[in-house]
Amino acid sequence: MALSEDQAALLRLLLAGDTYDRVAEVLGTTAADVKARAHAAAGALEAEPVAEFSADAVDARLAALEGGAVPPSPARSAAWRPPARRWALWVAGTGAVLVVAVVVVILVEGGGDGAGQGSSATTADREDVVPVRMDPVGDSPAGGTIAIVRVSDQPAVDLALRGLEPSGRGETYVLWFVGSGDRSLPVAFQAVGRDRRLTGRAPIPSAASSLLPNFETAELTLSRQREAAGALQRAGKSGTLPQPVGTPVLRGALR
Repeated sequence: MALSEDQAALLRLLLAGDTYDRVAEVLGTTAADVKARAHAAAGALEAEPVAEFSADAVDARLAALEGGAVPPSPARSAAWRPPARRWALWVAGTGAVLVVAVVVVILVEGGGDGAGQGSSATTADREDVVPVRMDPVGDSPAGGTIAIVRVSDQPAVDLALRGLEPSGRGETYVLWFVGSGDRSLPVAFQAVGRDRRLTGRAPIPSAASSLLPNFETAELTLSRQREAAGALQRAGKSGTLPQPVGTPVLRGALR
């Protein structure tokens, strides 16, 4: 059986440095289950090679994740096949489940409860820049710009927003890329302090790169952290991208 889209996405993430535990956390499964999926993907790759992936590199990465264990034999696809029900749910997501799960882990861990979590952006390291003006929604006094950048083939968003109300206890600002049907990709979680600014760089997981052309609008909302995390976790489990939650503050056209 050929490597599926979800299997390819999982291998990209593992080769880029993600771990079984990291992916499993918001999929609502176990590291052992993700490990099983990874070995099934490696088995599919051996059965039908794909130019993007080196079988040796995949074997080495899985061995490293498992403490240097000897990689399984080519027959491992049968030995490591996950339970049929879970496997059916996994492939049904056509990539969205994995992308949402990884975004949840990276953003909630990295910036959900602090101000100015993003790194500073510099002009020299930008290869491509798409600036987006963010206009206030309703009576919001906020404004500014974001810029979608590509740095050494890694997509990211540079934030330069001002005039925001400081976030309260348990609140976070969320930047969403919104597409058809309000299905959205959350690309930054940050709190805002007394300077009323939201600045820095938020990396976008490489696995989400192929989704970016599908989004039409950037929207910044102020949300309860628990509400935002819950929306993403529900989306990950259902295999769909979430809808934005919270109060819209800024909005800009991506195209």
